[in-house]
Amino acid sequence: KLVQMIKFFRKIRQNLLSEGKTSKYFKYAIGEIILVVIGILIALSINNWNEERKENAKINTYLKSMLVDLDSDINSIDRMIKILENQIKKNSSIFHSEKYQTQPIDSIVSTITSYFYDYKIVDQTFQKIKNSGLANQLGSEEINDAINNYYTVDSYRFNLFIDYDQEISLKDDEFWFVTNEYEINAPHSRGQKFELPFSEDEETRKQALVKKVTSNLGRNILRNNISRKSLGLNIIKSLKTRAETLVEIIHAELNKKLKPNK
Repeated sequence: KLVQMIKFFRKIRQNLLSEGKTSKYFKYAIGEIILVVIGILIALSINNWNEERKENAKINTYLKSMLVDLDSDINSIDRMIKILENQIKKNSSIFHSEKYQTQPIDSIVSTITSYFYDYKIVDQTFQKIKNSGLANQLGSEEINDAINNYYTVDSYRFNLFIDYDQEISLKDDEFWFVTNEYEINAPHSRGQKFELPFSEDEETRKQALVKKVTSNLGRNILRNNISRKSLGLNIIKSLKTRAETLVEIIHAELNKKLKPNK
């Protein structure tokens, strides 16, 4: 359209020159230049508006995808909180009562086992945002800061605990279950249990396990596990609060973008 407009103006200029209207020609030429510049500016403005609209649509898609990631995080965190609270309660019961010694050996094993939760923050959408170069262009300063903090500082702290807890928990399990002092049914996954014969009767094996649980080393391992899980519980609850706050901020940002400009 711009090319057609230029051709149209050129034809008018040629007619003015052929009629000897030089002064009108120069005035018209100046006006033509102004109109062309205005046309170019309008075209650039429309192009910029289209690009901005496409970028906003992409950002909205990322934010909606991030809400799915955060929902997965929150659900897993809720399960993790229950596991840690239950384990702290079980481990602590050893110090408050000797009733556990009357339970079957498998129940005692369940009480002392250091379960860990192998989960990492879901950050696929955040990585896509970083790769797209939009990490600091998601909306307000509040949402940019909240997202970057959650997926860097908070995520790093959480993942650091998960790795540390897994490493120490596996070492604890070696103390309890890789031993020549007794035979036990090692902790198993849900639905999986191996019924293998033992060389000694259950009471003999249970008393040997109880002796190890009541030893100073055994009690210290349980103390450390309780302390570690309690620390993890604080980290995880804090992470859940951050995740829920981030969900609210993202919803607010999406709703703000849906409102028509006044």
